[in-house]
Amino acid sequence: MNAVYIEITDVCNLNCSFCPCGKTNSSASSHSTNKPREFMSTELFERCLTESATVAENVYFHVLGEPTLHPGFGLFLKKLEATSLKLNLTTNGTTIARTGKLILASSAVRQVNFSTHAYAELPQDDATRHLQDVLDFCKMANAIRPDLYINLRLWNVGDYASDAWNRTLLAKVNETFGNDSDNTESGTQISLEHFCSRHKSFNVTGRIYLHQDSRFEWPELDERRKTRDERIAAGTCRALDTHVAILHDGRVVACCLDHSGQITLGRIQEQNLAEILESPAAKSLREGFEKHELRHPLCQSCSFCKRFGK
Repeated sequence: MNAVYIEITDVCNLNCSFCPCGKTNSSASSHSTNKPREFMSTELFERCLTESATVAENVYFHVLGEPTLHPGFGLFLKKLEATSLKLNLTTNGTTIARTGKLILASSAVRQVNFSTHAYAELPQDDATRHLQDVLDFCKMANAIRPDLYINLRLWNVGDYASDAWNRTLLAKVNETFGNDSDNTESGTQISLEHFCSRHKSFNVTGRIYLHQDSRFEWPELDERRKTRDERIAAGTCRALDTHVAILHDGRVVACCLDHSGQITLGRIQEQNLAEILESPAAKSLREGFEKHELRHPLCQSCSFCKRFGK
């Protein structure tokens, strides 16, 4: 297994329409019930790290939420450094001016993914300021941490409403890194027209990449579908093969998109992660994916599964 997603918090400072955190009016989402959002305790985080190291090489600090908002974020980096695990950090970048030096100083951080598509829904001044902070971080990383992988994610390609922001972002990236020369793979400026289904990642400079993709819908499952539709649909997924996730309250879920714990396999406070991964429920799901069968209703409602071939 490549990675364990450890959701250290489901707190976020943005309210994006494409994220369940922003869908406050959705009857299908567990986050529509005004349930308080929480930070994972240090004790539980330590347990998650210990268990993750037995099955994986990498961790993420999210399912939902903005991980850099956790009051113990710096402490968690230190604890991570004491293990063999490496962090692939996904962040909206709004705190990078404050947390950037901390991230760059941590030997445990292998990769940073910036969700720059989130800025398309912000006021122009805020979006421009956050983007500048991210690009300043990129320049600093290129100078002092050339081993660090950075992805500038633009996961709203094809969304007409976001086109203006996408072009603004690309122009700023090209201007910042001088991509009118041979710094890019093509030797030309990166533009939206370069995007295609087979070419989604473009080198900006060093280990900094622009990663473009189309927007996807988070899977949701209401109570009516859970009891009504028990048919097995065709499809597969990499859940329980490349990754598993632990929510901020300790529930172990099969998939990094299962933010509400619809496929809860156990609790990390009560069982070893290896034991949970070998439970009958986990084995059945894994067997289904191998046979190209989506056995759980949440999987059947997931459009992201369509991105995986047989």
